[in-house]
This record gives sequence, C-alpha cells and structure tokens, in this order.
Amino acid sequence: MSELDEIRQKYDSGRLDAIKVDLERFIIAHRSRILEYRTRHDREGVRFPEEVAVKFYLLRHRTINSQREIGDQLEEIRKEKWIRGVQAGRPPDEQEVAMEWARRYAAVWREHRVTTIVYVFDQEHERYCRLLTTP
Repeated sequence: MSELDEIRQKYDSGRLDAIKVDLERFIIAHRSRILEYRTRHDREGVRFPEEVAVKFYLLRHRTINSQREIGDQLEEIRKEKWIRGVQAGRPPDEQEVAMEWARRYAAVWREHRVTTIVYVFDQEHERYCRLLTTP
C-alpha cells in the first residue's frame, strides 16, 4: 500500500478527524497571515488562488497543532519501546530508544504528517478556503 493509499484509508475511516479540526482552527488563527502571504506574492506578480496560498503557507509553517503532533510522536516512541521490550524480553533503555527513534524516524514522520495535512486540506479545500473570508 502506498503512502497516499494509507492516508486515504485513514481519512475515509475517520481517523484523521482530529487533523480536520486542527486544520480549521489553524486556518482561522492564521487567516490574516495567509492572506498577507498571498497579497505579498500578488504584489510581486505571482498570482495564485487562495487554495494554493493555504497550501504554500502550510508547507512553510509545517505544523498545525504542535502539542498534538508532539503527543503523536511520543505515542510512536512508546510503541517502539514496547516492540523493543518484546523483542529483547526485558524493558529497553527508554532514553536510547527515544534518541534512536528521533534519529531514524522523526524527519520521515514529520514529512508524512505534512503530507497528511495537505491531503486533508485537499479533500475539503473549498470549505477551508471559505474560512479565509468568513469573519
């Protein structure tokens, strides 16, 4: 299964609903900055629709709810600790597992999260773009 298929399956099953909520809150909270970003590019002669402005802003910002994302990363580390404990037959060194997870997986996890956020945005981009103009 491809990364996109996995994201689609999670979206269809409702497992990305928290990201939907976070994305809505993020767009509302950053509405003026997103519109300024678009306006600045318009003045430079680079015109793009609101949908593209939001995507560029998301890609530049790279997080929509850092608290939730840190919690989700900690959950992944917890799973890795459990797997290592089962494999070794004893509790692993928690610091070592956390550091190794960060070294090996953090960047990939982050990229996957950004891809997921953009996917969620794409599914309901019209609704999210309306948030830019709705007071």
